[in-house]
Amino acid sequence: MVLDYAIGFGVGNLFKTCNCGQFMKLELRKLIHERKTRICHVPVYACQACKKYELLPLIKPDLLRYLASISNESRRISVSFADVNESAYVLREVFRTYVDDSMVELQSRCMEAFDDRINMLLDLFRYAQNMGDDDWMRQMEGRLEQLSAIKSLIPENSGHYSR
Repeated sequence: MVLDYAIGFGVGNLFKTCNCGQFMKLELRKLIHERKTRICHVPVYACQACKKYELLPLIKPDLLRYLASISNESRRISVSFADVNESAYVLREVFRTYVDDSMVELQSRCMEAFDDRINMLLDLFRYAQNMGDDDWMRQMEGRLEQLSAIKSLIPENSGHYSR
């Protein structure tokens, strides 16, 4: 497993306690599936003490669908989960630009990034609606649902982030 970037939520619904009693942080990790597929930027809970990790429950259904969609692939592939999941995309983009800012600043940037992405997708949804493109509208709805679910878990007043 390769740790790309990490962000810990010390307060709120993203806070998780490991079976060993230590705090778990939300991190973007590289997962290897069936020794042939490398999937980068997958949000997981990770314990810094015992090294246990588990998928973020909101991400698991999307990851399982994605794995099913590539199950017939016979060659080795390397992909970014951020290319197929909106929440992973936003987190990856925030972490890419995080350069030792204060914890409060990082939290603010996460909230702003989620809000900006939601606004962009709403604009695309309205455009698709004006065009009468039902398939595109459904796609935008799915992407908005992914973002809304995880954004609702980010605590507004927590400064417990780490890299």
